[in-house]
Amino acid sequence: MNDEQVLASVLDSLAAVMELRRHQPVQLRARTAMLAALTRHGELRVVELAEHLQVDLSAVSRQLAHLEQDGLANRRPNPADGRSCLVSPTEAGLDLLARTRVESTHRLARSTEAWDRADLRTLAALLNRLHQDLAHGFLPAAATAAAPAATTASSPPAVPVPPAAPARP
Repeated sequence: MNDEQVLASVLDSLAAVMELRRHQPVQLRARTAMLAALTRHGELRVVELAEHLQVDLSAVSRQLAHLEQDGLANRRPNPADGRSCLVSPTEAGLDLLARTRVESTHRLARSTEAWDRADLRTLAALLNRLHQDLAHGFLPAAATAAAPAATTASSPPAVPVPPAAPARP
């Protein structure tokens, strides 16, 4: 296999892994995606949230209304621009996101319980490296010159690995 075929295979595998999230109800996936973006990027304008999620602004506005109604997110006027508002998660929203992540981590731990711990750590380090390199590659040219060098294979980042799940009966 040449490099392009290997990378195409990686993309197919990543897409298949992400597809497995479909077991979650659509509403929960939308909520957690929005809350995760707000947690990752901090307080955002609605248009910025839509850009991060790569979703139409009207869809974000509708979902945000549901989040606010359920006490999971807040909007406040943007002090820098009175025409827009800033969105942030509430404590309840952060709690929902944390619970969802714990459940996802437990499912992943059960799915990989037969893996060698070194393989699990290697996977975590390589995925983190891929994420960093992709993020570095998408920076504007001016920012790329000032950005730190990507992590090398000889010094993978410290990635926490969940404890092995208890053996199934």
